[in-house]
Amino acid sequence: MELLFWSFILLVALAALVKSADFFTVAAERLGLFFGLSSFVIGATIVSFGSSMPELATALFALKAGATSFAIDNIVGSNIANALLVAGIASVAVKTLRVKEQLIDVDVPFFFMSTALFILFIMDGKFTAAEGVVSLVMLGVFVVYTISAGRDDISDHDEKEDTKPPLKAVFQSLGIIVVSIIGIVISSKYTIDSVTHIAELMDIAPAIITMLAVAFGTSLPEIIISVRAAMAGRHSIALGNIFGSNTFNVLAVAGIPSFFGTLTVSPEVFTIGLPFLIVASLAFIFATSDDKIQKWEGFALLIIYVAFVGKITGMF
Repeated sequence: MELLFWSFILLVALAALVKSADFFTVAAERLGLFFGLSSFVIGATIVSFGSSMPELATALFALKAGATSFAIDNIVGSNIANALLVAGIASVAVKTLRVKEQLIDVDVPFFFMSTALFILFIMDGKFTAAEGVVSLVMLGVFVVYTISAGRDDISDHDEKEDTKPPLKAVFQSLGIIVVSIIGIVISSKYTIDSVTHIAELMDIAPAIITMLAVAFGTSLPEIIISVRAAMAGRHSIALGNIFGSNTFNVLAVAGIPSFFGTLTVSPEVFTIGLPFLIVASLAFIFATSDDKIQKWEGFALLIIYVAFVGKITGMF
């Protein structure tokens, strides 16, 4: 009964976490439109940050609770899910997900370099505050360059013109952002509590639950946003969200918590997580290299994710 109780709490907490992040993202996107940002900039920065809020909030609460490996576990699991599951579902849903050449030229290098930097930093089994400073500086470069590069030419031709919301909607959005942040904070606490209790009751490593269940749950905003955007023909937001979210995860979700304590790396990340993170990142880059992710490539990405799930659960 206790296991069922905490499993129910985990489901409710993840649902509240995803919904709060969804409200946050929509409100933040309105603010971006008000300030005249293009759809790609919104997808690669504002939407990506909003969809990464669950990972950041849960990482901070986990560190406070003494779970120093949770942040790295969640980052690795979430980025694997984003590169394989989110991109796979979005490309299968629309048959072909178009990738603009400018996106490949600018955001793939940032995506690759940030992932490589993260992997190099955690190879010694920890992530320190000094490494967090370097990561956040790189994140700042990414955000500033993305905003200043003038992204209007990257917007898809089939995307609708974004209309600037009225001033009243801006104040409403600010209120929604405040409420959604409160929701994210509360649901993050219960997410960490439930993961800890479930791991103890089932006598399994918390890293397995984190890389699989929690990472999937915190990646739901990315899935929802990218699939909706792709089906609406807004491929720039769909792909910009994946690139930007993974970049935010490895730089901000690791960098910010590191100021409150050194993050550690679980054995499961070394043996399963990192190899799949490398494969997932390279597969995603390869799939986008010809300016599109075709339906068969989407299925291939999903098959790799199934292999990850099978390996981490011991099925394979």
